[in-house]
Amino acid sequence: MRGKGGKLARVALPPLAWEALARYLAERVLPVRWNPATPVIGSLGAHRDAAISSVRLWGVLRRFFLLAAEAIEADHAPLAEKLRRASPHWMRHTHAIHALGRGAGLTTVRDNLRHASVSTTSIYLHSDEVKRARQIGDAFTGRKEGFVSGRSR
Repeated sequence: MRGKGGKLARVALPPLAWEALARYLAERVLPVRWNPATPVIGSLGAHRDAAISSVRLWGVLRRFFLLAAEAIEADHAPLAEKLRRASPHWMRHTHAIHALGRGAGLTTVRDNLRHASVSTTSIYLHSDEVKRARQIGDAFTGRKEGFVSGRSR
């Protein structure tokens, strides 16, 4: 996958997403014609051989969020309002928060988001988790903050 800055990266997917992707690829690309360079998301325009642009993908996702908001407005107005403000980047934040909240390691999420530093990823941790992550980081970088007489505060 090519991401921000055109950098090539591998992204770990949960089983449900992997299965959906496998089904999609099986329907979109015949196994006898499989080419690893084939874009996962094809063009939505006239040029069928080109990948969808990030701007076009953003527009497709934005339209999806607006349609979803409209569909739930009557029963869930606050959630509908959140969906109206949603963006693909919001999905990235949501992924990070849920992955960390369900026990994924900080470095795993860092790698999936392709952050250069674990400190950037740590913004997705809740305050208690941030404190814990800092203390563990301090413990293994030789800094003595957070420890008195060899015991944790």
